[in-house]
Amino acid sequence: MYLTGGQYKGSKIEVPKSAKPTLSKVRESVFNILMPYFKENSTFLDMFAGSGIMGLEALSRGYIVEELEINPKSAELIKKNYQKIKQKPNLVIANALKFQSDKKFDIIYIDPPWQMDYAPILIKAESLIKQDGIIVIEYDFTNKKDITKIINENNLSLEIFKTKKYGRVCLDLLSFVKQN
Repeated sequence: MYLTGGQYKGSKIEVPKSAKPTLSKVRESVFNILMPYFKENSTFLDMFAGSGIMGLEALSRGYIVEELEINPKSAELIKKNYQKIKQKPNLVIANALKFQSDKKFDIIYIDPPWQMDYAPILIKAESLIKQDGIIVIEYDFTNKKDITKIINENNLSLEIFKTKKYGRVCLDLLSFVKQN
């Protein structure tokens, strides 16, 4: 796989055979959607980094990136992928649901194993996002997650403001509910 934009566009990234990396057209679309919200020094958290490709796409476009990954082998691959562009990852080897941070992020990208329960993931993401931030959540459309239902059942202060579908892949973009 190759990075689709920014200063490292075209850089080859390794992905594990067991991974389901986000397709290039989806990655490119995510960052096109996020472009109007990007400001200098915007922070980007990838909660389930896998190969690190989404974090690398964000870094390539100028975001300050932090990546979470629980699997030590995947973490080693992330380090190797960053070495290819002569960078060091801001990588935390941890369970995303137990991650603690005093920082709040502008963008949080969520692409967990699709069979996971998304409720605790969204609860955790809400605690880590800035008030004007955006959460991007990816899931398998054929195994549709009812994100609105999860939000309502858990009394989250989030709402979906955009949904995009690419074959089986669905993206929901969430923000805090706007107060009148």
